[in-house]
Amino acid sequence: MNFNPFPTIETKNLLLRRMVESDRNDIHEMRKDPQMNEYTDSKEDENVSETTAYIEKMSKGIEQNKWIIWAIEHKLTQKVIGSISIWNINVELKSGELGYGIIPSFQGKGLMKEALQNVVKYGFNEMKLKEIVAFTEENNIASLRLLEKCQFLQIDRMEEDGYFKKQVFQMNVYQLKNNTISANS
Repeated sequence: MNFNPFPTIETKNLLLRRMVESDRNDIHEMRKDPQMNEYTDSKEDENVSETTAYIEKMSKGIEQNKWIIWAIEHKLTQKVIGSISIWNINVELKSGELGYGIIPSFQGKGLMKEALQNVVKYGFNEMKLKEIVAFTEENNIASLRLLEKCQFLQIDRMEEDGYFKKQVFQMNVYQLKNNTISANS
């Protein structure tokens, strides 16, 4: 895997592009929002310097070809409204794990579906992945529906112990194989 030059993806409503330090305020708004972390074992960023460190960590991982993460910029507002990534990449198995989030005021508008479908195409066509998996907490109904709308199939359930949050997460495991993408997507 080589993410240099970084692959920018343009869709009807979105620009999926590399996160840069000047995005820190938009990304901080997202990462400090408790709603964004409701179904994940994440802690909110307390200040912009934590967000800047996160952006630097993501950038370093891209440079080392460990993962790829896009800032989701809404074209009309030119605001970063979320992020989407392929990480936990296994080169031998040609698999990767999807991660994504979008700020609450932009949820339910089909924008994450637009981003997800294009990132999946990138994963299969450019990264040559055979499968992409996603782990979603069972109470995150919107995320479960999104994956199903994008043709992911539930293949497993598992418990995951929280690190930041002292709770057990009930995770649904979804998978999409390269040969299951329909021509109508």
